[in-house]
Amino acid sequence: MKPLNLIKEEDHLEFERYDQLSYQDKNEVIELFVDDFYIGDMEVWKDSEMEGREYVCINYEIIYLDTIKKV
Repeated sequence: MKPLNLIKEEDHLEFERYDQLSYQDKNEVIELFVDDFYIGDMEVWKDSEMEGREYVCINYEIIYLDTIKKV
């Protein structure tokens, strides 16, 4: 089932610091939160040059999941 509120890399998200971001696993996507407020779902990618390290693209920037808080 495809998420209804899928955030794409071209969507602009408002936040100032990475510590405002958190996520919850949801199979092949994550639920993204800014300041504990649900923003939407994001597709998770794996970096083959970094041994499959998982990341998302926010505001055209790669953000590795291991650098933000998992709830």
